[in-house]
Amino acid sequence: MKVTPKISKIVLSSKFTGKGIMAANLVFKNGYYQTKSRSFDVRLIQQGLLDFIEKGCAYKSQYLQKNYAYGFDGYSFMGQEDSTNQYATDLLHSFVISDFEKQERFPSEFNPFFKSDWQVLESKIRVLELEIIENLGYPNLLAFYQEHIGHMISCNYYPPTQPLDSSSNDNNRLSEHTDVSLFTIFPFGFDSDFYFQNEKGEWVNIKPTDDIIVFPGYLLECFTQGKWKALNHKVSLPKNRRNERFSFAYFSLPYPKRKFKIGKKKYSSESYFEQYLNLF
Repeated sequence: MKVTPKISKIVLSSKFTGKGIMAANLVFKNGYYQTKSRSFDVRLIQQGLLDFIEKGCAYKSQYLQKNYAYGFDGYSFMGQEDSTNQYATDLLHSFVISDFEKQERFPSEFNPFFKSDWQVLESKIRVLELEIIENLGYPNLLAFYQEHIGHMISCNYYPPTQPLDSSSNDNNRLSEHTDVSLFTIFPFGFDSDFYFQNEKGEWVNIKPTDDIIVFPGYLLECFTQGKWKALNHKVSLPKNRRNERFSFAYFSLPYPKRKFKIGKKKYSSESYFEQYLNLF
């Protein structure tokens, strides 16, 4: 049965200024940070994702991950066995866009977002990340970030689960995992059914919000020698099986073909990705 997604009715404004929104004693309290700034307008990137998903299989197959050289760029679909950013049992479609590839290599459906929002979002996300780094108090992290870090956005569409033939894994739409990133940021608001594992090993829900959510990824865990743990998280099945879900996660990652040190260990961008993927 074909499921036709609908555009979200949520329209958010871009009021984030990046000035004074964080306090040092609130950085990743309880595993994540919730800003008090309104999130960005989601319409262009959401429309681009949905327009792409509505295309035929032959068109979408041109943009599978295997057609990109680095990171997680490209399309992943439900039931796919060779995706590097979701399991075959995960109930979502995703498309990862980044500044690691030229924009013309991505589907034209994302062009309005690239033209209107990408550079503005990138600059303001960097302001936020620099403030986080300042509050964390790791001088070497600032230099590492300024020299090596770029960004990708994982654009995720979870269709209603009621008509799906495939089964979920442990009643999840998205299996538990930590992210590859230095920071994971949700700049377009935060949808329902997201759970993370706290220090006691308990699964805790983050309620839907129009605020910006930030949490640490595996790269920050490596850089801080485990002081800041990557957030283990998942997306559960909805109570209402007719509900669709969207998420747009902004990841900070090393540019390709870079060499750097974390502690005393030497990495290339590619060897870091390999180390991360070996966690699963």
